[in-house]
Amino acid sequence: MRRMFVTGLVVGALIGPAAAADLPVKAAPPVPIATWDGWYLGGSLGWEQTDSKWTTTCLTDTGACPNFPVDTTSPHSFKTSGGRVGGYFGVNWQFGTNWVAGAEADFGFYDRSSTVTGIVGCTIGCVPGLVGVTPAFDSTSFRSTWDASIRARVGFLVAPAVLLYGTAGLASKELEANITCNGATSPWCAFNQNQTITSVQHGWTAGAGIDWKAYGNWIFRAEYRYSEFNNWTPVFFQGTVDEVHTSIDTRTHMVTFGVSYLFGGTGPIVARY
Repeated sequence: MRRMFVTGLVVGALIGPAAAADLPVKAAPPVPIATWDGWYLGGSLGWEQTDSKWTTTCLTDTGACPNFPVDTTSPHSFKTSGGRVGGYFGVNWQFGTNWVAGAEADFGFYDRSSTVTGIVGCTIGCVPGLVGVTPAFDSTSFRSTWDASIRARVGFLVAPAVLLYGTAGLASKELEANITCNGATSPWCAFNQNQTITSVQHGWTAGAGIDWKAYGNWIFRAEYRYSEFNNWTPVFFQGTVDEVHTSIDTRTHMVTFGVSYLFGGTGPIVARY
């Protein structure tokens, strides 16, 4: 009996390793990386600089241009800068391992204005032979308010949670221009005049940024964008003897810092092979 028991142990010792070698080896679990798919919503704070080149193209008391000569104070550049607050939302589609494409819309509020003494284009002298006048009681001002854009984005994941991207699309901005003049002393106006014209101008915007998926679905952002808007041609005091025709070109530089939350169709963190 003891001999049979020992023989069984020996046979088991020889067969056991060979049988174990035939069993399937359990694969190591895949290494998870972040997914960027889904909708996101966020807010931003930043800084904006607006540069608007104001050119007075015609001064006329008949409604026909050209008429009176425009002086050397035209063109004039109205430059403003300051804080901007905004919000944005968009959607991402991750394809392959490293590429992310998407679309985004944003809205921002920036309220800055700049004023210069006199009417741009008629401060030094624009009416020959006119004496006893001063531009001190005339003024020209320009104001920039809200902006919005809708853009495409394409980015590359330099790390699973770090996205470098470029963006470009359509932009809009509300602009406001004002001319005020005193008819008794103005180098141009025959009557007291004060007119503000507001317009929403459209154009294009392009820039680049970095998104960092830092904590779960929270994404931190830093972005720079440049924008140019269509030429705007407001006419002041139209139909009077004090008509002022203008042409205004506006461009902006913008740096923003934001935080957003990625939600909707993101799903759990998945493995990619």
